[in-house]
Amino acid sequence: MASDEPGPGQQYALQARKHITTLRRARPGIAIEIRWCPAHKGIAGNEKADEWAKVGAKQPGARVVEWRSFSGRTEARSMPLSCSFANLKREISEKRWAEARQLAGGRTTKKKYRMPESQKPDGAVANSTKRLASRFYQLKTGHCLTGQYLNWTKNRSTPQCWWCRYRTQPRDHLFKECPEWKPQQKILWAEVKKETGRRKDQWKVRDLLADGRCSRAVLDFLSSTDVGRRVPAEAEDNAVSAVSELAVREWLEEQGAGAEEPGAGGTSVVPTHR
Repeated sequence: MASDEPGPGQQYALQARKHITTLRRARPGIAIEIRWCPAHKGIAGNEKADEWAKVGAKQPGARVVEWRSFSGRTEARSMPLSCSFANLKREISEKRWAEARQLAGGRTTKKKYRMPESQKPDGAVANSTKRLASRFYQLKTGHCLTGQYLNWTKNRSTPQCWWCRYRTQPRDHLFKECPEWKPQQKILWAEVKKETGRRKDQWKVRDLLADGRCSRAVLDFLSSTDVGRRVPAEAEDNAVSAVSELAVREWLEEQGAGAEEPGAGGTSVVPTHR
């Protein structure tokens, strides 16, 4: 034991010391020892004290302590037991827990949560391959492999389309105008019109990718093209384009712009073959 001095609130220890002092005065030659008693070792007095402690713990509402009256009799008075600040905090916490459980019980029900239809993932995209679904959602958010986005993020020096050399390559250009994927575009918009009744000029690509009725057609378009997947190196910008000059001229005629001849005072969008 570090010290045999009683701590605060140890009334029984103080009473024991008083009895020891009285006994030494009455019998000066008596030998008295104070020993530490290990718990749960079969010592009769300790086991009895443990038994009384368990009985007291089973009656937390009794709150009865013994008092010594002036006449010397032992009486029992109902009063709050002295306890530590930690015990008081725990009692307050337990009351709050009970109130919280009661409040939560009134709010919750046994019904299972069901996700609204508007928040459910697109079934066509979810059932596709991981790579294809990744390209779909990248194009849907706009954070995708297009010349416009790569130029905006400083990963490419120009927003020019690397297939047809058009001045900029946004999503709408790839889905509607780029002559590299003209056959696939025709199939795409034919399917979209079949599903929704709306023509190509009535759509914006952001609305197309947000409409679940068009997901299957868009996935088929992506699986048959390199849109959102292939980005050529900067050194390939001046290489021979896979799009023929005739295909570019046909596309320009469709747009009503007409093909400008090199050297006619304008900037030609027709790829230069070396």
